[in-house]
Amino acid sequence: MKKIYNSLLLAMVAVLPMLTSCSDDNGSNPTLTLPETFVLNTPEFAANNVYDLPASKFVNLTVNTQPNYGGWPAAVTYAVQISLDDKNADGWKELSATYTSTVININASALNVAVLEMYRAAHEDATPEGVMPLYVRLRAYLADSDYENLGEVFSNTIKLNVLTYEPETDITLPTQVFVCGNSIDEAWTTWKPLTPVFDSGKGKDGRFYTMIYNGADGFKWGFKEKDWFGYDMIDEFDNQVEGMEITADGDGNIVFSKAGWYVLEFITKIVGDEIKVKLVVAPGKACVTGNCVDNGSWSGVEMTAPAGKGEWTFSDWTPAAGDPAELRAFIVVPGEDWWRTEFTVVDGKIVWRDKEHNCDGNWRDDVGPEYSIEVIGKTLKVNFDNNTGTVE
Repeated sequence: MKKIYNSLLLAMVAVLPMLTSCSDDNGSNPTLTLPETFVLNTPEFAANNVYDLPASKFVNLTVNTQPNYGGWPAAVTYAVQISLDDKNADGWKELSATYTSTVININASALNVAVLEMYRAAHEDATPEGVMPLYVRLRAYLADSDYENLGEVFSNTIKLNVLTYEPETDITLPTQVFVCGNSIDEAWTTWKPLTPVFDSGKGKDGRFYTMIYNGADGFKWGFKEKDWFGYDMIDEFDNQVEGMEITADGDGNIVFSKAGWYVLEFITKIVGDEIKVKLVVAPGKACVTGNCVDNGSWSGVEMTAPAGKGEWTFSDWTPAAGDPAELRAFIVVPGEDWWRTEFTVVDGKIVWRDKEHNCDGNWRDDVGPEYSIEVIGKTLKVNFDNNTGTVE
């Protein structure tokens, strides 16, 4: 027997719907029956044609018959859910728009953005190429109810073939990001530039990183100096620091609840006609690696962080025999290869690895002897607050 709920009790704002038997059904006491499913029609040309999402206005779907809640007219709300794999029970994403008609016109641009986000989340930010399957189902529930998701039921799943890509836009990814704050170099004066994640053609455009000290106080950021962007200009925070909260103060500054050294990575993406920004915050960590430490294992050995603002240090060199013991060091940015955030120290300043300073093999042969810093018997000192350093 299907589950049946007494509609009179629903109208009286009860805590739980009352189960009634089928024999109780009558005109004066209508009941709410929860159906097992309902039918979403497969569009006629879905199997043989492709929905070019960025070039389309709508994707049109129809419900064969709305869910039967007991034979009485019910106001039903429909939400669209999509998946890249119909076998993944947890892989459904619900679009924000809802519908009250059995004819559903999905905004193709919004659908394109949602599919891109799902694909990139599952494929390390790669962009889909060519036609791909998209699975669609509807979630139905009763509208105008005091109960959240009352009468929730799911349709069958249909398959569409879609072409999704970034539509043409005049918007370009930022080429710079800066931070300025109470604990960054000269308080509220220095706009510290972040360093682009070294790309080498692997899709890292729009990513920028740095190491800052934060005294449990606030900072601003921007795509140029004096932009004064704050907390509300970040679309997503990825806080990887245990026990630390990220909030906004009265001036809109980004505030960390605990003082300490932190790695920041700003990840920017073009979504539709907007630039979306994700801020990754991780514990401050820097390492040395390569032939100069750990007998050349390249696993990375941590530098010693200062208690507050000051110099990071390292002097425990254990070089591999016969290899040049030049400095190879990096900031630890979660999810990024060490060589994408590598640096050396030349003439008192940090030099970050980039296309101009690309040391595939070593600094000496690939960039120049002045960038190859001998470290044995010396101490590395680095001030990440102002990007200076020495090996003495």
